[in-house]
Amino acid sequence: MKKAFLVICSSFILLSCGGSKNSSTIPANAPDWVQKTPLSSFNYVGIGMAPKTSSDYREKAQKMALTEISNSIAVTVSSNNSLNVFQYDNTFNEFYRMNSMVSSASFIEGFDVIDNFEDKNYYYVYISLSKQKHENLKRARIRKALESSLFKFDYAKKMLEQKNFTEGIKQQIYGLEDISEVLNEDLRFTENGVEKPYISVLMNTIFSTFNQVEIVFPFKELNINHAKDRMEISIFPILANIQGEALGNFPLKSNYSWLPGQSQFWKTENSGVFGINLSRNFNKNTRERITTYVDVPTYVKSISQNNVVHKIFENYQPKKFELPINKTLPVFEVNFYAVNQTKKRITNLEEQINGLLERDFFTKATNRKKSDFQIAIESKKVENLSVNGKTSIKLESKITITNRNKQIIYQETIHNLIGIGNTLELAEQDAVNSLLDKIKIVYYNPIVQAML
Repeated sequence: MKKAFLVICSSFILLSCGGSKNSSTIPANAPDWVQKTPLSSFNYVGIGMAPKTSSDYREKAQKMALTEISNSIAVTVSSNNSLNVFQYDNTFNEFYRMNSMVSSASFIEGFDVIDNFEDKNYYYVYISLSKQKHENLKRARIRKALESSLFKFDYAKKMLEQKNFTEGIKQQIYGLEDISEVLNEDLRFTENGVEKPYISVLMNTIFSTFNQVEIVFPFKELNINHAKDRMEISIFPILANIQGEALGNFPLKSNYSWLPGQSQFWKTENSGVFGINLSRNFNKNTRERITTYVDVPTYVKSISQNNVVHKIFENYQPKKFELPINKTLPVFEVNFYAVNQTKKRITNLEEQINGLLERDFFTKATNRKKSDFQIAIESKKVENLSVNGKTSIKLESKITITNRNKQIIYQETIHNLIGIGNTLELAEQDAVNSLLDKIKIVYYNPIVQAML
């Protein structure tokens, strides 16, 4: 009696399921095949047994026998599976070797139940599968898979010729699905009178189609002047294939040179347009770049549910498009005055404020006329005391920042700055040091934000 049966096993099961027959449980009147599995050069043989403790013991015994046959087929598949036609990467190859072993061994059809035997405790079944018949059925499945894939491949060509990229790539992916279980086979087809390896042609065609996608930015490079461009900047590139067809609802990925290891994901609108909003990046690099490309793994997953297909594109490197960014950093000038009877510049404080701003983001002006921002810090003495040989003073300081147009963009008055020293000059310097500490701790960030 010829039958077909689907055995669901993981790779672990393929290597370990089945079971040995305990000779102590075999009755004396059992046939020879119960005691020892027959050997055959022409057939796969499976012997199954199951205790008669449940109503489905016959099905359990048959499943055990078919698992035994699956193990034998899996060994054959493993020894013959070289993936010599389609080479992608080592990760995929290892994945596919295991997948193809499970797939090839799991679907068993055309087997015969040769005999069965049972006693009061156990049921035994003897199943045979012709190796030639199995090979013929496998070839029939391969031929059917190839025919189905070729049909979709030809249809995809027509769609691409008609500039229907979306449908074309879908049909290519569907065609890959059809042959996903036979990628280890030497599949061939004839194109323009020439016999060619089909898998290589199909994969190269799919990769080539993806590489035709163009991301067109509205300009060759982006120039940003951080002193003038005070708001976030929006960029609206247009995504199109090489024939100019806009690709709607298409997944993209962007990387930014100033955010290493981070990606941003997009989907185009129906018009093929997507927008990038640039937040300001606080570093001193004057050259940056945006890299944008098709998110192929996500796109493939939106089309196919096939894990083998997903794995093929997992590490695919698409064509990338870069938008260079030129940054002009804000230029500043700091002027500090301590006011007593005359205006006296305190060099140390200026140098420290300059150092902080240059370290973080800004460029020190070499020419006053070229500065984007002027920072003026004026301090005046509001109290002067002398006690026990010590001089104590109290300062009041005003911070004023003006832009290139002489507009005040930030102003703050700091009260109660105390300085103590053996002389007036030392007391003034101590008060200035207190001012510097106050600026660093309380006022530095507001100053920076005002100029950004």
